[in-house]
Amino acid sequence: MIATLDWITPCQGYALRIAAESWRQIDSECSRSGAVETGGILVGHYTNGQSTAFVTEALPPPKDSARGTSWFHRGVAGLRGLLAKRWESEHRTYYIGEWHYHPASIVEPSGDDLAQMYAINADPRYRCREPVMIIVGKEGEGGERPVRVFVFPHGVPFIEFGESDRLGAA
Repeated sequence: MIATLDWITPCQGYALRIAAESWRQIDSECSRSGAVETGGILVGHYTNGQSTAFVTEALPPPKDSARGTSWFHRGVAGLRGLLAKRWESEHRTYYIGEWHYHPASIVEPSGDDLAQMYAINADPRYRCREPVMIIVGKEGEGGERPVRVFVFPHGVPFIEFGESDRLGAA
């Protein structure tokens, strides 16, 4: 059984760990969504050195989200209270970024996807200097989904975690 999924950027400045249960949640939401886009937020924490984001929860789309076959607008209903509870808990977690499903076998971030992430990066209310975006595609014949992962460091262009940099199961 996979405990986590790990990625690292080509420059090795950023790493991402996704708990297996979080990945199962994303996969389940994508399967349920079928031919319609969907998405949600990533919740977790950073390691002491701040270079690795550890995703402990991948939340489903809020109830006020809107979606279509080629677009998705994540809602906000319930997120403020949920994130406040996570922040106040004994094992503090917080907003890490976004996950998004494109019902296609080739996944490309749209201009809207990139604009949203840059806006999140610049918005002090998110308190997230380096948000992560995971884009997941339609499941292929072998049961695998294409996945692309990006980090948006403050003040510099986004960095993609290269597929060859994915570390696999840990």
